[in-house]
Amino acid sequence: MELKEKLPGKLRGPLLAVLGAALLALLWYADREVTSRLAAARADLARLEASVAVSSASLEDLRAMRDLKLKDLADHKKALMDRARSKKAVYETGVALQEEKRLLEKQLEIMTTYLQIKEETGKISLMRGDHSLKDFPFSFTPPKAFGGAANMPASARVVSKERFAHPERGKVQADDGKLTWEPPQVGKDPRSGGLGEYVLFTDGPLIVHGPPPNKTLHEAYPHICAGVTAYTAKRLFESTFIGTKIIYEAKKKTPAR
Repeated sequence: MELKEKLPGKLRGPLLAVLGAALLALLWYADREVTSRLAAARADLARLEASVAVSSASLEDLRAMRDLKLKDLADHKKALMDRARSKKAVYETGVALQEEKRLLEKQLEIMTTYLQIKEETGKISLMRGDHSLKDFPFSFTPPKAFGGAANMPASARVVSKERFAHPERGKVQADDGKLTWEPPQVGKDPRSGGLGEYVLFTDGPLIVHGPPPNKTLHEAYPHICAGVTAYTAKRLFESTFIGTKIIYEAKKKTPAR
């Protein structure tokens, strides 16, 4: 106001016009600048919106791919677990079959194994079916009876196998419905003094055993003895089973002319 008052009247009009024009120019420039920046911001916003739309679509695709990958991973894990269970089942079945095969083979071995005592050849044959696996010589031909034992039967079965055995056996008796057990009285003699080692008891008088250390006890015990070596007794002991059959073939007598 002071400048307006100081200016002469003639200069006030042109000066105001110049100031107005300058103000208008500044306003126009500011409007143009703001409009330009606003247009650029709108363009950037449009690009961002397009990018957001593309990103959203890509994100959805990625989520779908992630879900597919997770499903594939779950299916793969399930397939691996099923395969592992199948392999385990196959392995267990194989093991069971192998065990069953082993048991069947053992049963077949037990059923087809027997001993054949041939008086004519003086040998005890370890038989498996119709095949002779091993022949063992025996010294008493025919098998010798001790202690008043009965005659040699045509066949017998192994009923007991003992690593060491005393000739005096324990006794079991039933008195008035009660079982009484009388143990063997071994005395001072070694446990294997009368029958030696690797003893096969049969359901008859035949007993297969190794060389007896005490011949007096051996000859006093009623049984039939083939007289085998320690090696033969051990091999027969290891190769036979409870229930193994023993077949005796006596020497054929030549008919008198």
